[in-house]
Amino acid sequence: MFEKRFFVPGLAHASYLFGAGGEAAVVDPKRDVDDYIETANQHGLKIVAVLNTHPHADFASGFRELAERTGAKIYTSHLAPVTYEHVPAHQDDRLRVGSLEVEILETPGHSPDSLSFLVKENGQPYCIYTGDLLFVGDVGRPDLRDATEDPAALAEKLYDSLFNRVFTLPDNVKVYPAHGAGSLCGRAISSQPFSLVGQERLYNWAAQLKDRREFVKQMTSNLPDRPAYFSYDVELNLRGTSPLNELRPLRALSEQELKEASAAGVTVIDTRPAPFFGAGHFPGSLNVGLNSAMFSTWIGFLVPGGKPIALVVGSADAVPKARLELARIGFDHVIGYIEADQLSETSQMSQISVCDLKASLGSGSTPVVLDVRTPGEWNSNHIDGALHIPLPKLPAKITALPKDQRMAVICGSGYRSSIAASLLEREGFNHLQNVMGGMTAYSEVKCAEMEPAGLVFLMEGI
Repeated sequence: MFEKRFFVPGLAHASYLFGAGGEAAVVDPKRDVDDYIETANQHGLKIVAVLNTHPHADFASGFRELAERTGAKIYTSHLAPVTYEHVPAHQDDRLRVGSLEVEILETPGHSPDSLSFLVKENGQPYCIYTGDLLFVGDVGRPDLRDATEDPAALAEKLYDSLFNRVFTLPDNVKVYPAHGAGSLCGRAISSQPFSLVGQERLYNWAAQLKDRREFVKQMTSNLPDRPAYFSYDVELNLRGTSPLNELRPLRALSEQELKEASAAGVTVIDTRPAPFFGAGHFPGSLNVGLNSAMFSTWIGFLVPGGKPIALVVGSADAVPKARLELARIGFDHVIGYIEADQLSETSQMSQISVCDLKASLGSGSTPVVLDVRTPGEWNSNHIDGALHIPLPKLPAKITALPKDQRMAVICGSGYRSSIAASLLEREGFNHLQNVMGGMTAYSEVKCAEMEPAGLVFLMEGI
């Protein structure tokens, strides 16, 4: 049996191609599908099936394009309210993929229409593709389809799917989930690419919650923030996205065109690192740096799905990557781009070093410090007296912040704080400073041994 995992960082999305005997299937394909076709061709396999575990909320899937280009059939749960042509899959249905048999299991819980695909080789269970039901070290959250089903009711189904279906399989069956560490579809997913049923039964935290009532309580408590685009992507995946090659190439915009687009409601995203954004940027633009794997996720948090977007880039070479990352979450309505050096009218965002910040905190001109990290990061360490508003919650709480005071915005590295500062600037805050290097630098840099003015952070994480 041939098998290959395809992983998209940031979205932490894992998809798979497996096959034997000249045929192959793809599980939960990403938006761009060329590499599945190329891999299958390289190994003498014909893709005959596209297996959807459920309508995903965190990425736009390319299953329709893959099926159109290969002639493969699409298998989706009979319970999913999809509008595209597919084979309605039921519990205990079976299909052949070359010499392999695939058994379909209905495993609701993360969503009401979740499927798992049990692959048998020589008649013996070999692996199971669990989608967002079961991860390595974690399980799927039950609240992403709350428009159609109560999360507590889904948590009940999650319990049954785990304990009465997946955990009844032999210990040595491999578990291949649809997400890895960093995905917002779980809480604490491991970075390990796969696991075994027996390992998850013994060590997965959710598997230790044998009491149904306690299980449901834990599944519906302390859930991470949910990006606004999740609901948008579910609807996209119920219809099926258009082929990626149908998206028109982005054209270069003039500064005047960008001004007119912005005035008409287009969201302008500056994709450059924070120091370059600070040195000069289009007024009202959001700074979401393309240099982070979380680029598309943060845009999904802050920009409504389907809203038109214009890009500011450091170089036209960055445009294809930005376009692809946005397409992977179904944000196709990008009107064009402009290179930053073509802008003549710009605003500036002060970038403050941690040493200058420390000095100001001990002076008579102490700024308001706004920390936009997660609650876990905040609890591990923070600056005394700082305000704490996690970045996903900032848009709803901006009106409670003082506009007339100097404000230093800090995160872990300077990346999220620049997003936050650009949001605040767009809402009329004028006395802003982005803290370079964030709390990492604040905790580690010994200011007496350095020149603050020489501290510049170009390589930023999330």
